[in-house]
Amino acid sequence: MGVVATDINNDGRMDLFVANDTVQNFLFVNRGANKWEEIALAAEVAFSDNGKARSGMGVDAADFDGDGREDLFVANIDKEMFSLYRNKGEETFADVSRSQGVAQATRLLSGWGLKFFDFDNDGATDLILANGHPDDMIEKYSEVKYREPLLLFHQEHGKLRNVSTEAGPAFAREFPARGLAVGDFDNDGRLDVLIGNNGGAPLLLRNQAGTSNHWLGLKLRGTRSNRDGIGARITWSAGGVKRSRLKNSGGSYLSSHDPREVLGLGAAAKLDWIDVKWPAPGGRVERFTGLPVDRYVEIVEGQGTPS
Repeated sequence: MGVVATDINNDGRMDLFVANDTVQNFLFVNRGANKWEEIALAAEVAFSDNGKARSGMGVDAADFDGDGREDLFVANIDKEMFSLYRNKGEETFADVSRSQGVAQATRLLSGWGLKFFDFDNDGATDLILANGHPDDMIEKYSEVKYREPLLLFHQEHGKLRNVSTEAGPAFAREFPARGLAVGDFDNDGRLDVLIGNNGGAPLLLRNQAGTSNHWLGLKLRGTRSNRDGIGARITWSAGGVKRSRLKNSGGSYLSSHDPREVLGLGAAAKLDWIDVKWPAPGGRVERFTGLPVDRYVEIVEGQGTPS
């Protein structure tokens, strides 16, 4: 139902995490030389904590807690609760959805499109979820609803806080949501959200958060590596604060996101530097300095200073 390409073990090769419906999830680790190993069971992302397969739909990956390792998220059907898998290293994960408040908020929801993104450009990774039950007759025999609310979580020092009630009038409504795509449609540096609804008009959410924070938008262009820079590790420093992000591919549900990366700088009005570690077969690290803020720029492999 959903797949995301990411690097779970920081070996420079892109792995694949697959969310499956009513059977175990898959985690294919890229061992190089055209060899893959499926390790979901050993990594503890195949089943729920009680050993049951769930109805995985939407999926994404990001280093939400800033420890340098890619974490995973899966949206499931109602009463299964959604899964936030923290990467513990050594190709193992722990489901922290309960301690992060995600499990409680999603107990009666069915999730589809979703995305880790920095909605207020403070540099921390946030999360948005689009929900809706697959059965339009569900309310006749269950407490669960067909139309369900959107959810928005703001990351604060490694903890996700549910800020849906503060996020605007759309979050007070309910939808039969399915796909969700993130992109800056008006090029103002704040990532907007487009949601596809089952049997209804799409919903476009214009982002008005974090207007006082600064940002830099990047379009990566690989020359030796893949043209879109998928798998590149982007590290940046602004105001003395260092952050890092891996450019993933895929995720959500039946959706494709804006390929540009928006780096949130918070209150810092100046960018110190950006390091890009390009994916194989390039693999080198380049530093870019003297870049402007609050605008989009193109970063081309081979035009930076070796770092």
